[in-house]
Amino acid sequence: MKDRFTSIAASVRYIVDKMPKGTEFHGNDLKKEVVKLYPAARYCYVDTVLRKMRECRNGRVKCISVARSLYRKVA
Repeated sequence: MKDRFTSIAASVRYIVDKMPKGTEFHGNDLKKEVVKLYPAARYCYVDTVLRKMRECRNGRVKCISVARSLYRKVA
């Protein structure tokens, strides 16, 4: 079976784009969604997924709490 997505970045772009504006999520929640679309990301760090999110969707997501790894989609 061929995976639909071929990278963490592609999965993050898809997930963030389909979220409604105002959605709040934790870094672990985002990683769980990425793993559903791209199973090869199962053993990567949450920080790797968050880094890709900041690179790909920087203006669309705002960090609410660094300590709790809480983010909100703003655009």
